[in-house]
Amino acid sequence: MLTRSEIFAYAKKATRGAGFSWGMAEEAAQATVALYVAGHDGFAALVPVLQNADGKTQPLSDDCGLTLGTYLADCGIAPSGQDVIGSILFNALCGHIAKGEKPFPQNAPQIIQDFAQRTYVPDSAESRLRGAG
Repeated sequence: MLTRSEIFAYAKKATRGAGFSWGMAEEAAQATVALYVAGHDGFAALVPVLQNADGKTQPLSDDCGLTLGTYLADCGIAPSGQDVIGSILFNALCGHIAKGEKPFPQNAPQIIQDFAQRTYVPDSAESRLRGAG
């Protein structure tokens, strides 16, 4: 079973791998953990946001639950029924999470791992000589 810290790390790296800034990645990771704590599948909520942003040079958009949820939370504005991509993540960012029954995952889904993999530096002969694993 993944811990809160591991869920946070996977979600943060995956969001960064999709092209979001580190700050937005932190917001997404906090919302993902909050969803698991409330009994929801946080990774499943994050995937549509990552897929929507994938390949865009500027992943921030008006219909993105991560972007809009972070903005509204930072401004202290309550959401008013916005239709966004990743709506459960959006609701988590805005502090509106109903209690669910989903347990913490055993591991991150492959798609989350694939996005996270993009943040790793490729190995090289030089890095191995310097002691990198």
